[in-house]
Amino acid sequence: MKPFMLLLLLLCPLWLYAQTDAEKKTKAELLAKLEYIMQLQDRRTIHDGKLIEFLGDKDPLVRERAVRAYGSIQDTSVMSLLVERLANETPAIELSAAFAIGQTAGLLSKPSREILEHDLIWVRADKSAATDRLIEEIGKFGTETGLRDLVTRFGDASAAPRSGALIMSIARFGIRGVTAHEATEYIIKQIKPQDRARWEAVYALMRIGDKAEVRAEIDDIAQLYRNENPLARMNVATLLGKVKIEKSSIEPLLKLAEFDSDWRVRVNALKALANFKLDDQEEVLKMFRRSFGAGNRYIALTALTSIGNSGIQLNDSTPARREVLAALKHLSLNENEGAIWQIQAEAATALAKLLGPAAFRHIRIADYPQRLLKAQLLVALGTTGAPEAAPVLSGYLQDHDPTLMRSALEGLQDLSTKNPGNTSVVSTTYNAALHALDESDVAVVITAASILGDSLFARPGSVEPLLAKLSTLRLPDDIEAMQEFAATLGKIKDVRAVGGLQQLVRSSDYSVALAAAAALKAITGNEYKTQMLNSYEPSYTDFDFKYLEALPPIIHVKIETIHGDIMCDFYKDDAPFTIMSMLKLASQRGFYRGLPFHRVVPNFVIQGGDPRGDGSGGPGYSLRSEFSERRYEAGTIGIASAGKDTEGSQFFITQSPQPHLDGRYTIIGKVTSGMNVVDKILVDDHIYDIKVID
Repeated sequence: MKPFMLLLLLLCPLWLYAQTDAEKKTKAELLAKLEYIMQLQDRRTIHDGKLIEFLGDKDPLVRERAVRAYGSIQDTSVMSLLVERLANETPAIELSAAFAIGQTAGLLSKPSREILEHDLIWVRADKSAATDRLIEEIGKFGTETGLRDLVTRFGDASAAPRSGALIMSIARFGIRGVTAHEATEYIIKQIKPQDRARWEAVYALMRIGDKAEVRAEIDDIAQLYRNENPLARMNVATLLGKVKIEKSSIEPLLKLAEFDSDWRVRVNALKALANFKLDDQEEVLKMFRRSFGAGNRYIALTALTSIGNSGIQLNDSTPARREVLAALKHLSLNENEGAIWQIQAEAATALAKLLGPAAFRHIRIADYPQRLLKAQLLVALGTTGAPEAAPVLSGYLQDHDPTLMRSALEGLQDLSTKNPGNTSVVSTTYNAALHALDESDVAVVITAASILGDSLFARPGSVEPLLAKLSTLRLPDDIEAMQEFAATLGKIKDVRAVGGLQQLVRSSDYSVALAAAAALKAITGNEYKTQMLNSYEPSYTDFDFKYLEALPPIIHVKIETIHGDIMCDFYKDDAPFTIMSMLKLASQRGFYRGLPFHRVVPNFVIQGGDPRGDGSGGPGYSLRSEFSERRYEAGTIGIASAGKDTEGSQFFITQSPQPHLDGRYTIIGKVTSGMNVVDKILVDDHIYDIKVID
């Protein structure tokens, strides 16, 4: 062997080893940067300028993650930097920049939004790889002028490839109540012919709602009930319920409500029909009566809820009204227990709304084993407006079951609202709310404070008890209570509350400080936001990067329920800290075992993960919102919140696309199989466990 060949062979392993070391170092540096960005995003530490530095990093992945972080942080001071990243970047960065702009620009003043939208529409749009996303994101913050400009710029035949983005942008304008004649006419063109209309265009029209242009075309629009896509049919049903033109709408809605092959369409049609005057609609009332006994319980529950909201005068004047009245009374009493408790509760509520005081004797609170049934019946008693319900409701305030106490308080408040001149009922409610401030359960206390802020009960005598209780509340467990107390004191407008509220303005929680500043302004007329802290960091963090590193990018998860298993994929990079929290709660604490689905809204969401089971509980800490570009489709899994950066353990699964949730609630994953299980879940159905599947 020649000498130089031997030397090369000897040196090669050293060279390869050195290269591997360099690669390892580079990877470690990249990982450290990404982790630091995650910390900055979670801490919301934007005041030190460190996150801005990453926008100019040489690694495109680092720049992308920094840009995406601003989609959750929503810092208007970097808007110009985000706009700059709409061009001359990687497609991923430009997409994240468009998303972050859409998330943040709504916080700008109207003049600033007008300047921004003009620049984006007429200067930037064609220069970005994320043009479609940018068009759609403008719908989250644009003005009416911007809407018109978008249609002018992208609404002609030459811009047909952009039609999908423009349609969803117009829908997002509509969600915010911003419409324009040009945009409405554009959408109407997109739904013709009706049998080929995309569901997104029908959704956009539904969000635009009752406009003159829609009314002029209502006969043609109503024919969308024949569209082969159930998403189109369910949205046209909702639209017809908004426009409320009987001649064009009743017949198609009646067909959809009783005969459609998709239960979600039937649910929307039932809700839509409740918006019409039904007193003389015999066929519609008969259909509702039949739907009370539908095999699909979502349809039955929606029929009961919708008839309760219809305002129909229930009496014996026609056969259909007589049948509906008899059915509601029978289901409300449920003497032979032939109906599930959820049906009984909904029937009682409907009866209370429609009959008023006459419904009182048809709502009986027996020793039912279902606590949630008793809770809903208590609220229904208050809804009747019958003064004799007051002692019944007051009796449950001594129960010390937090769920029943809250329902009794809510029932008393409703009862007082319906009897404002009955000093006995109003006084009973006021005193009950004052006494409830002494309870240890935070949800009961929040309900009591809310009642004391009602104009019917807003009295100077509440100030001292409210301040006394407020002084005992602590972060992070009592954030919502502190917000509610501040709001109530602001409504009472008593100067004695100023001292206590000034202390809250310096709270380490932004939402509490903001609520206190608003209350102080209501009382004094002065601005107090300048007294708030310059920056806020979360009271809870968990930067367990070793745990995160061990998780794959897509995590396979099984949610075991009483009706079967729901298989899901969790997307680690989209919401790392939220997913880590949920998985740790499930695996290390067995947190989700036995918890109920406490909220079910047919054709919207099923929601669970609350240890209290009433929607007011959590894990004992709050998480920061982690927004991403993903959309709420059917089967998307999101995290419930009481506002930005208040997420916890509660999660929900959507039963159909819900674009209005996009960018507002953290998305952690999507159902991959088991939507048939999702569509069987009722309130109080339980989770057996949540497990990671290898």
